[in-house]
Amino acid sequence: MPPRKSAYIRDVDRLVEETSVASVLSHYGLQPPEKSSGEHRIPCVFSESCQKSQYGQLTIKLDDVAHRIYCHSCGVRGNLLTLIHGLEKHEPPAGGKLRGDEFKAAVSTLREIRGLLNGESDEKPSTSAKLGKQTSSVEPAFNVPLVRHDKGAARELADLCDELVTDVAEMSPEAAAYVRQRPWMTPELMRKWGVGWIPGNGRSLFRRNYFVYTHRNERGEVVSYSGRDLFFEEKWQQWLRRGKPDDARKPFKHRYVSGYRRGLELYGGHATRLGDSYVKESLANRGLVVVEGMNEVLRMHDLEVAAIGLGSNRATEEQIAKIVRYARSLADNRVLLLPDCDEEGEDSFRDLLWKLAENQVEVRLGCSRTMYGGKFDGRQPENFSSDEWTAIEQRQAIRFTANRTP
Repeated sequence: MPPRKSAYIRDVDRLVEETSVASVLSHYGLQPPEKSSGEHRIPCVFSESCQKSQYGQLTIKLDDVAHRIYCHSCGVRGNLLTLIHGLEKHEPPAGGKLRGDEFKAAVSTLREIRGLLNGESDEKPSTSAKLGKQTSSVEPAFNVPLVRHDKGAARELADLCDELVTDVAEMSPEAAAYVRQRPWMTPELMRKWGVGWIPGNGRSLFRRNYFVYTHRNERGEVVSYSGRDLFFEEKWQQWLRRGKPDDARKPFKHRYVSGYRRGLELYGGHATRLGDSYVKESLANRGLVVVEGMNEVLRMHDLEVAAIGLGSNRATEEQIAKIVRYARSLADNRVLLLPDCDEEGEDSFRDLLWKLAENQVEVRLGCSRTMYGGKFDGRQPENFSSDEWTAIEQRQAIRFTANRTP
């Protein structure tokens, strides 16, 4: 007769069984499965070498709780806790199986994903418990600054921005090529924004194959970093050549610090930017410029244009509320949208335009696939030339001024 499990282990087993794969992947900013049964695949989270192998996909069995994951390349297998460990540490469990502190850390993260406090169960409370003092387990609607994070590993990353390499001579060949393709990305700009390359030194989850960006809240506090996969284009082309086998295998361009909720922030939305000499003048003359990604914000900074980025091609309700607030308080209620000029980018910004108009914001479109004779078709604002931006600015200045003519 097998030994009787402790109450703690029974509670963990129940949490593992009742927690969906979708909720775990969403917690880490990954695309959840589009189906509820069968298999879902993502790039292996345990070894970077797997991602370079044609067999380096992590298979997630949506119907098998006990044997939830398996990688055909590195051989790691396990349940949902093993997957969480990989997403947190980016390495296999020591000894091949979760034990001791690694097991406890994975369980703690699982409870966090379920919105539970340490030691709290998600079983329905008894009637007497309901009558007593209640403690809210709902996650706060803000990102905790890394310096005050409850996880020691996250606190250790708080000043990582000060260690990023900004000299191309000291970067990996891939990182140096990434920067050289963007002449406006100078060492001065990178230092100011906390952008650069990190040589996998054990302090960072991004390792040497990522280009790192610092993310701040409105008060200017560091709340996350994102790593841009320097091999993304190569992986993307491989995915296309394979005939887009499954959306679950679509490579990810960025990864973020665990637990970061990017939909709550706007890249470049920190108030300390108002101290930059050009920002107030730009807001007064052009309105608030909204773009998609980090590089677009940095390119606009190089052009002395005050822009904020969504960090995605689709704005969340929280981001829309911030854009409306910024526009009204800082930019005379004006917003200029600069989407990525492809089908996906335009579709998403069309929804944003509608939402802003519903909030009675004066919103204009600065570029699209068909405007300006189609010269921007397939392009992103980060590679607009100075002359092209001047043409956009002149046209928008005329339109904004015309709307104010008595």
